[in-house]
Amino acid sequence: MAIIQVTPEALKSQASTVRKYKTDQEQTMKRIRDLVLSLSDSWKGEAQDAFVAKFQSMGLAYRQLSQVLESYAKLMDKAANELQATDQNLKSIIQNIG
Repeated sequence: MAIIQVTPEALKSQASTVRKYKTDQEQTMKRIRDLVLSLSDSWKGEAQDAFVAKFQSMGLAYRQLSQVLESYAKLMDKAANELQATDQNLKSIIQNIG
């Protein structure tokens, strides 16, 4: 038997925190991208080209991380909603006994 010690509010709060981390990650990656691209002003050559290409090739992984974080947040929201609905259903059942 499961022991549930979390409230829907706590789950929703944590989902918001995950979304904040997602936004922070996206903003950080944009700043890093800008920094990498700004190096082309002072760094020229094949090594710099390879460096930029390598960074850009990792873009998919960064986007996937953002999607995973949003999926986790949605999962927490769904769990919160289900927990709340279950509690309301049980309340209704109990009130209708007798």
